[in-house]
Amino acid sequence: MIHNPADLTELEANVADIQEDVTSIKQVTDGLPILSETGGTVTTDGTEQNVYINSVPLGVFRPICVKIDFTNHTAGETVKVRTYYRITPGLADPFTLQDETTYAGLVSPELINIDLEPNRFGVKVTIEKTAGANRDYNWEALYEI
Repeated sequence: MIHNPADLTELEANVADIQEDVTSIKQVTDGLPILSETGGTVTTDGTEQNVYINSVPLGVFRPICVKIDFTNHTAGETVKVRTYYRITPGLADPFTLQDETTYAGLVSPELINIDLEPNRFGVKVTIEKTAGANRDYNWEALYEI
C-alpha cells in the first residue's frame, strides 16, 4: 500500500492569513470603549452633597448619564440637582456650574436621568435638599473608558 502525504502548503498559508485577520480585529476591539458604572445612595442633609464626581479622569473618559431614584421623595421635599464641569486641567481649577434643576413635591416618573456631556477634566452631579425631610436617593452613573 502506498500513502501519499498531504501537501499542507496552501492550508498553512491560509492559517497565516487568518491569524493576521484575527490580530487586526483584536487591535480594533481592544481600542473600543468599555461601558462602566458606579452607584450608591446619598442621604440628603440640607447641604449640597456630591452624588457623582470624577475629578481627574484618567485617559479617555466619556460620561454618559447619572440616574437618580426619587422613589423616597415625597410631596414635602424640594431638592436641587446641579451639574458641574471642569473644562481646564488641574485640581486647583474649580468646577463650573452648567445646569440646575429644582424638584419640588412628587416626582413622576420617579427615576430621573441626567445626560452628561463628553469632557476631559472632570464632572460632578450634586443634590441639595432645600425643604422637607432628609431622604435616601439611590443613584447610578454610567461612563465609558
